[in-house]
Amino acid sequence: MTSSLPTASRVALVCTLASALLSASAHAQTAEAAAPASADAPVTQAAPAAPALTPQAPAKPDAEAKQDPTALVLGAPTPATRPLFALGSDTYFISPVLSIAGGLQSENLLVNPNPEKESRITTVAIARFGAEGRLGPYVTFRSEFERNIRNHGSGIWEGTASMSVRDQVLRLQRWGATVEAGIILDPASVDYFSAHMGDVLLADKYTRDPLLYSGFNRGQGVQARYTRWGLTAGLSYTEANPLSTSASFMVGGSFGGNSRFWERPLGNFRNGQPDDDIHFRVISPSLSYEHPWFEVKAMAQVFSINYQATSTQDPPLEGYNLRGGVKLKLKGMVPALPVEVTPFFNVARVQNDVVNSVAGYSNQLLRTPFDALTMSGGLDVFLSGRSGVGFYVVRVADHTPSFVPPTGGTPSSEPVTRTAMTYFNVGATWWMFDQVALGARVATYARDIDGKPELKERDLSGFLTLRMIL
Repeated sequence: MTSSLPTASRVALVCTLASALLSASAHAQTAEAAAPASADAPVTQAAPAAPALTPQAPAKPDAEAKQDPTALVLGAPTPATRPLFALGSDTYFISPVLSIAGGLQSENLLVNPNPEKESRITTVAIARFGAEGRLGPYVTFRSEFERNIRNHGSGIWEGTASMSVRDQVLRLQRWGATVEAGIILDPASVDYFSAHMGDVLLADKYTRDPLLYSGFNRGQGVQARYTRWGLTAGLSYTEANPLSTSASFMVGGSFGGNSRFWERPLGNFRNGQPDDDIHFRVISPSLSYEHPWFEVKAMAQVFSINYQATSTQDPPLEGYNLRGGVKLKLKGMVPALPVEVTPFFNVARVQNDVVNSVAGYSNQLLRTPFDALTMSGGLDVFLSGRSGVGFYVVRVADHTPSFVPPTGGTPSSEPVTRTAMTYFNVGATWWMFDQVALGARVATYARDIDGKPELKERDLSGFLTLRMIL
């Protein structure tokens, strides 16, 4: 069979193909030699050479930093250089904030004040989204929102969702000092908790409420921190409506039917807005220390409440919360499997003045203050990375005074109602991929009020979820 190409043309075609193959092989070998051995290996600098014509490749996301237990609440620190999921240059970039969790919850009501209320199985879902970034070596920002369908999916109706604002913070950093303003979160106010309780991003009552009772503080304000040799000194300040900060959750007393302080502004809405007649100030100095083997933190939250900002006759309500925590980080091999065990313990004691809510005794304080003691602890076991099992138990005991006016020859009295709440969680986490985990958890809640057995509560829930955190 005769070829359709002349001999000269065939020789030229063979030479061209050979040249292209040799050129491609040389390029591949050059690229392979320039790349690090693995994505996690450090990049070493070669001898001085001509400046690179292309920008440095973005770093791989630090999955361990993003999945650290406190990162579920605090958010991982903004990286120093542009991460993989980001737009911009090496130190001027913006990257997405995205967390999604969903799955099943089985809720079994063992004892309830409403005996007709039934247990149920429900699907759960939550998403957090926003953006963070860096504006040069000293300025970072973070803006995060949450879309939550609330209890039993009650936050959605005809395509709408329950939205809430989380961190909205501008941060300045230099020489170990940090100054923040906006909607901030004080890291010293966050208890140590189990890493295996974050299957629904700590948005359920079994994990969120214990943190709030102990003084968890996210809200609008300013704060400063200075870190050196692992020791961090901090100071945060908020002064606004009680709903401006989650720290108001820890304040107790007779605020309309013996409710917690944060519920008081919600009792009266004006033009769709909560009551603005109450003013809340909280100042929080703190100290914390991080070591490869352990962590400790201590904080004093001193607060003052103006119960009626429209009147000068009401007395101020003063209070404080003293809190601290410790966590150990024990590492080893069993027998060739890397294992880390992290036991932890927290304690918080709050005390504050209580206003007399009985008619005819307005603008008076009770002699007996409100006080509450929150104690929590637990243990995590990590097997070959971030997967593992853990448990978390919390007990909140509070004493709420009330007032009985004098009648006849009987003097007035201030009886105290004692309430004890217990939360227990045990869970397991399997990180299937760097950003995706499968979680399973069993949680229980119990509430007992002295002298009121009809208000006793007991429930048991099980969770099976998937979550993703970029």
